[in-house]
Amino acid sequence: MIISVHIPKCGGTSFRHVLRDIYGESLWLNYGAIFSQPQAAPGLIPGGTRCIHGHFLGDAFDELVPRPRLVTWLRHPVERVVSNYYHFLRSPDPRDTCCRDLIEKGLSLEQFAELDWMRNEATRYMAGKPVEAFEFVGILERFNDSLRVFGEIFGLPVPGDPPRANVNPDRTGDTYPLTARTYEHILSLNLRDLMTYDTAAAMLDCRVVRPSSQAV
Repeated sequence: MIISVHIPKCGGTSFRHVLRDIYGESLWLNYGAIFSQPQAAPGLIPGGTRCIHGHFLGDAFDELVPRPRLVTWLRHPVERVVSNYYHFLRSPDPRDTCCRDLIEKGLSLEQFAELDWMRNEATRYMAGKPVEAFEFVGILERFNDSLRVFGEIFGLPVPGDPPRANVNPDRTGDTYPLTARTYEHILSLNLRDLMTYDTAAAMLDCRVVRPSSQAV
């Protein structure tokens, strides 16, 4: 069974549409039922489930699913934090503690980045597992390359022009415009995530066939 960990603001919504097209009714979207191991109960997983996708920790199903095939997506940690900040401003979620702090306290971007849960969020969702423990780790900034690798690893059909969902409509470039001070401050709060991201990006490089290497 594929266990797809949706780290917030790392492309998981777009990937969900891909999984829905592949698995149909055998995809279980787990947003709220099980987040961590203590909540995991066998009866909560619907019968016939072949793939689980949602917001939960990377070890949440370790005791329930034999030989889980873990997958996830990463994003550069600075971009992830900034995207989360603007997402909460655009679509407030009163159930989320960080969102409530942002709205009620009027936090700046840097203050938001300093919240405990916003620091190294990706590695927290991976539950201490190394990148190598995941059969697939996509890189949002290289969505098409990553998706093609996903299809190759699992022998699954993937779209050549995949959908992109939950994108900030106000962002005009590939990255958010930040001052050097703000960028470095946010980066300094997410060094574990940066190391994980760089490792995953290097692994993706090893799997992607460059056009120059195809020439004979």
